[in-house]
Amino acid sequence: MKNLIIIGASGFGREVLMMAVDNPSHQLDWVIKGFLDNRPGILDGFAKNAADLPDAMDYSPEKRQRYRRDYPVLGDPLSYIPQADDVFLCAMGNPADRRKYTEPLIAKGAEFIRLVHPLAAVSTFAAIGKGSIIGPYASLSPDSRIGQHVTVSSYTAIAHDTEVADWVEIGAHCLIAGNVSIASGARIHPGSVVTAKSRIGENAVVAAGSVVFKHVSANTTVIGNPAHRFDWKAEPTSESKSL
Repeated sequence: MKNLIIIGASGFGREVLMMAVDNPSHQLDWVIKGFLDNRPGILDGFAKNAADLPDAMDYSPEKRQRYRRDYPVLGDPLSYIPQADDVFLCAMGNPADRRKYTEPLIAKGAEFIRLVHPLAAVSTFAAIGKGSIIGPYASLSPDSRIGQHVTVSSYTAIAHDTEVADWVEIGAHCLIAGNVSIASGARIHPGSVVTAKSRIGENAVVAAGSVVFKHVSANTTVIGNPAHRFDWKAEPTSESKSL
């Protein structure tokens, strides 16, 4: 039996914990060992047992025990030494953070698993790389290919013949049409649409709710419908504002 360790214990980490509990491999191929996070108190203040919540749902004691949250923070992912029976998932949305905290463990020989929620609709002919996380009600069509260490959130549909490279983040309620190519490190935020045969460049960002009709260059942020380039600019201070 392997021991699953989740890298990152913030909001997405707590979501991935619940997804792991729901996975058929839980207590069959692996059990949950805990988290890696460089913030030892990151889970302080959060209920360990659902019964401790105000207005808690009236679940059975068995279900509450199954969905407990008393798993420890085991240490810092940058200094942790993988043990023989450890397997890992990284629960960090930002691809840059995911790489920062994952690659040192890979260099130490860490084994990463993929996590596919049982309510996801994944074609037999779809491919999913190690370290990737597919959320509930996501849909992967035939001949779609998901790289390693990718997150695909709930209710997102990825159509046929689409290729998603490593280290990509795709938020909830996105529609990725057929024959799309998404390069490494790209971020597609919730509610976005990427139309057929579009190309999303390396480290590009598609802002929430955008509709992409053409190629997005590497290291570029796009926003709107149709999506257009957007450059973040700091608001001027009171001293620098024009009179």
